[in-house]
Amino acid sequence: MHRSSFVVVACAAAALGSASCGGADTDGDNGPGTSPQFSVDSQGGVFTAGDGFKIEVPPGAVSAATDLTIEHVEDTREGAVGPMYLLGPEGQTFDKPVTLTLPITVALEAELGENTFLDARGFTAPKGSEDFTPLSRHEVTDAGLVTETTHFSNFYAGMVSPTVLANQHYFPKAIAADDAYIYFASGGTEENAPADSNDGFIYRVKTGTAEAEAITPADPDPTALWVNDSDVYWASGGDNDPVIPSAIRRVNKASLEVETLVEVGYLLSLIGDESAIYFGDGDGHNIYKLALDGSDGGEPVVLAADAGKPEHLAQDAENIYWTGGKATNKVYKVAKSGGEVTVLAENEAEPTGIAVDAEFVYWGNAGDGGVFKAPIAGGEKTLIHQGGSMAGLAIRGSTLFSTDMSRNRSVNAHDLGGNTTVVLALGQHFAWRVIAPEGQDVFWVNGGDYRFEGQIVSYQAP
Repeated sequence: MHRSSFVVVACAAAALGSASCGGADTDGDNGPGTSPQFSVDSQGGVFTAGDGFKIEVPPGAVSAATDLTIEHVEDTREGAVGPMYLLGPEGQTFDKPVTLTLPITVALEAELGENTFLDARGFTAPKGSEDFTPLSRHEVTDAGLVTETTHFSNFYAGMVSPTVLANQHYFPKAIAADDAYIYFASGGTEENAPADSNDGFIYRVKTGTAEAEAITPADPDPTALWVNDSDVYWASGGDNDPVIPSAIRRVNKASLEVETLVEVGYLLSLIGDESAIYFGDGDGHNIYKLALDGSDGGEPVVLAADAGKPEHLAQDAENIYWTGGKATNKVYKVAKSGGEVTVLAENEAEPTGIAVDAEFVYWGNAGDGGVFKAPIAGGEKTLIHQGGSMAGLAIRGSTLFSTDMSRNRSVNAHDLGGNTTVVLALGQHFAWRVIAPEGQDVFWVNGGDYRFEGQIVSYQAP
């Protein structure tokens, strides 16, 4: 374990905040027992290091004069966004919480934009232990993390790693959820991948586990998912040729019986409600509707033609929304009952993921990395976030989630009310789709850079 000691000016104050301290960082390994000691008494005090690390001891935290030490530990922790500090004496406790400011020094591929912060937490563990746990307080700026402790041990600022629900899958893409399972489509794992590399399975996995099970036979290129109470529906991409046509299929959750509902085009997207399913055809550039009760004779109805490459869909009670991709660079809506198509935005840079709430439609662009919103009723667009190459979007309450396939390869949470963005995860391997079911975690798909590197992950987020 490599350590550096700080030469720090120590200030004891009659009241917290009345001291002004500064110091310089001394490089090198000074060895055990050479850490500077700082005396603090019942009046409290503030101690600041040159790298931004700070200890604020409030009045009444200790009852008598106490010597404190700081060591800068050079070991790197997984998820760390700043250095580790060993504060001593090891095991020292305080009658009132001591405030720590831990500097964030992680080197990002692109600088965080205005009002954008990392979802960093303070972590602590006893000396010599690998059992680090997060501290409850975390107030983050672009330069540091403010947290609290009532004891001294090891501390560092880091990000919580997503929980892996399914691992080592062949380019998983689609994802959906109900109250019991997360469903996803992938080409399988190295152990069960079909001989035809175009084929894949529909899987389900319970949250809190990592044992995904295939619930369908091998199927050509499953690309999109939607679930209701009884069934899982998916868009079977086929081979984009007449030999193996694209289709909408469903599997019953209880019996696991598979049924083909319709064969049409080259299907890219799928969504549904209580009465119908809606899907996008990348060949015919159509948006289709298929009634679940068979009232249309079991045949799909074209809701919108000239729809571009409708790979991403969203809905509210009245309308279907989609992005046309680079085929049209437009964002659209059409009534579920049919009628005229409305263009909500045009001249976009390869629009991808889309979401909607009661007032606005939201979309991300792969080309220019922007995340935008525009009124559903029509009007000017507004930039929410500047990323690198956006992919998936999902909305829950006043939080919009997005995935960015370039720059820091991040997953983000945008507070629409507070106009801030929190980066939930960095270094994700080609994050494609994200979902945010009510009352659950946020889930996303990491496609992986290479075969059998794909993951389905979950993350606790607002």
